[in-house]
Amino acid sequence: MKIFHTGDWHIGKSVNGFYMTEDQEFIMEQLYDEIKKQKPDVVLIAGDLYDRSVPPVQAVELLNKVLGKIVRNLKTPIIAVAGNHDSNERIDFASQLLKDSGLYISGTLNREIQKITINDEYGPVNFYPIPYADPPIVRDLFEDESIKNHDEAMKKIVSNIASSIDNDERNVSIAHGYVTYIKEDDGLDFELEESESEKPLSIGGTEHISAAYFEAFNYTALGHLHGPQKVKSNKIRYSGSLLKYSFSETKQKKGITIVNLDDKGDVEVDFYEFKPRRDFRIITGELKELIKNDVSNMENKEDYIKAVLTDKGEILDPMAKLRSVYPNAMELVREERIRLTPNSRTVASNVREKSKISLFQNFYEDMTTEKCSENEIEVMEKIIEKAEKGEVEQ
Repeated sequence: MKIFHTGDWHIGKSVNGFYMTEDQEFIMEQLYDEIKKQKPDVVLIAGDLYDRSVPPVQAVELLNKVLGKIVRNLKTPIIAVAGNHDSNERIDFASQLLKDSGLYISGTLNREIQKITINDEYGPVNFYPIPYADPPIVRDLFEDESIKNHDEAMKKIVSNIASSIDNDERNVSIAHGYVTYIKEDDGLDFELEESESEKPLSIGGTEHISAAYFEAFNYTALGHLHGPQKVKSNKIRYSGSLLKYSFSETKQKKGITIVNLDDKGDVEVDFYEFKPRRDFRIITGELKELIKNDVSNMENKEDYIKAVLTDKGEILDPMAKLRSVYPNAMELVREERIRLTPNSRTVASNVREKSKISLFQNFYEDMTTEKCSENEIEVMEKIIEKAEKGEVEQ
């Protein structure tokens, strides 16, 4: 069975004031084309279909259009679960009706997870969709006061599935959360790549879930972390987000995790990389160098840009100047040049032994880690001279 594993679509997302809807539609056309070309048996969406619980109208329209095209035109079933960004109740609306057309959406967690069975040439494959739910919801659902965190909540859900699972058949789970291997002292046994665009699942507590709970499944399709990656083995994987949603993701590849499940339930994983309409890039240098008119060799000017300026002095309206060349510049920061030095040479013990210009040179070097230029020394000498003569303007 060929499975297209995706997740974290975040339709309707805004990054630094830039709505990503057009970029998302551009990527979804590639997703549609690849489904049409490769003809997978099923497409999985592991949570966060939308970016917020009440998505904008354009986001709803886009998701409706894409899911409709895949299910109606290509006759490809879709199994989707709600993520922590979604509204469980809104995602769950009309789900009983939609499943008859091949669109299986699990928004609200139920005590009994209803498996979805899809057959291939080797027989049935059972999919267990686990929508995201906060620990208090799981605690009330199972009437178990011992459930205090995400790990205990997922342990309860999966153990309930395991009680009725058929191990002679192939089984796949779809979940949304921070799943990794945890040591007995609550430390992480396996480090995963995180991104700035991921919303924490827990404030003041642990959000980690033990991957050991999913060992009974032939494959676990995860959402939440935005970088495509495995959790130790290919049996448990994050598909990553459809697009880059922060500058911490500039080196990540975005696309479809393609899972081939053989007759014995063993998996082979491939990856199809998307080509974004606009990429996320970080550029560094002095402003005048970054906005040179000679752009013959410049990369895509339409990319989303974070500029790290190395200029020393003040700059008048640098963002406007940057956007004259890069219209989609999102962030602008100054390179950190000033730092405190524990071994400063300008300590009180030798201040009286140094000239004023020497003290300034030492101070400048301590603060900026660079030596004064001759021009800067000349300027400071004139300032000191005027100050000594009482000529400095008040």
